[in-house]
Amino acid sequence: MSNHRKVRVGIDVGGTHTKAVALDNETNEIVGESIVMTSHDDELGVAAGVIQCFQNCLTENGIAPEDVVFIAHSTTQATNALIEGDVAKVGILAMGGGGISGLLAKSQSKVGDILLDSGRYIHTTHTYLKSKQVNEETVREHVQKLVDDGATVIAASEAFGVDSIEHEMLVKAEADRRGLMASVASDISKLYGLTRRTRTAAINGSILPKMMNTANCTESAVRSAGVDVPLMIMRGDGGVMDINEMKKRPVLTMLSGPAASVMGALMYLRASNGIYFEVGGTTTNIGVIKNGRPGVEYASVGGHDTYVNSLDVKVQGVAGGSMVRADNHQIVDVGPRSAHIAGLGYAVYTPLEEIEDPELEFFSPKEGDPADYVRIKLK
Repeated sequence: MSNHRKVRVGIDVGGTHTKAVALDNETNEIVGESIVMTSHDDELGVAAGVIQCFQNCLTENGIAPEDVVFIAHSTTQATNALIEGDVAKVGILAMGGGGISGLLAKSQSKVGDILLDSGRYIHTTHTYLKSKQVNEETVREHVQKLVDDGATVIAASEAFGVDSIEHEMLVKAEADRRGLMASVASDISKLYGLTRRTRTAAINGSILPKMMNTANCTESAVRSAGVDVPLMIMRGDGGVMDINEMKKRPVLTMLSGPAASVMGALMYLRASNGIYFEVGGTTTNIGVIKNGRPGVEYASVGGHDTYVNSLDVKVQGVAGGSMVRADNHQIVDVGPRSAHIAGLGYAVYTPLEEIEDPELEFFSPKEGDPADYVRIKLK
């Protein structure tokens, strides 16, 4: 029976597992934990796993909803989406001057398709509008052009837009009117540098649909459990933001999963100097702690720098659940898809007596994936 103790809860939605941990707010003692498989293919999406994991953590450890005074959520969903290529096509509406400066702004804002570490791309389409010609009608015409080119998310970026965000917000208003998600460059970063700011906005836009679904599902799961405290989201630099900020700038959650792990290591292991490895089911994260602090720098995507502050962590799309890829009778790669994403169990956990007349099969885990992934077919 609860004595209305104060409890802090952390939830992590990974590519393979969803985990919840409860800490006593006074002593930092772990008073509850739960782990379930991430429910990608459930009709409720990842929310089903979050609901199950969160409720298990509370009910199995006698924690009442009113005991929870803080709840934070970290996720590898943004990182995994970029590694696995589960991204939306982004239409970039760039704005700037005319003449020579306009030619330069148009060139700098046309970032093209952004190569991801998996060899897949964030596909973009681009249009340019002179700042002096920006009004509701011209914005509507240019957004329509981007939609006709197949864009499902709009990114607004104006040269020197950090001085005044008015035009970029006008583009967002048109996207909102059409029911499209929008990424506003100067709302993500106030730093000058049109190319990097535009690229950051495009990357942010590419993961908006997936991250909005994750955020809404997580918030719904928490509320359905009767917890009314604000839901905070872990940022990639180790800080937190509220869920409304996350819905605008999900790119800031890149590497929030590793960030949470590092903060835990600093808190519980009292590590001052060392190299750490975090091996999950989908990705492996490698970083350095020096003088009791993790390194922080601008994140890089596909070799391109962004304006996203994050822990200096190297993320590899290979981990405990990664599937082998083969061609011409030899292994050519491992990952980035994990067995869980493909709806498969791990062979290592299969009883030997069930492995009868095994055959190798080649398949695509998800539509659009290469068909060189290997699975074992049993009799």
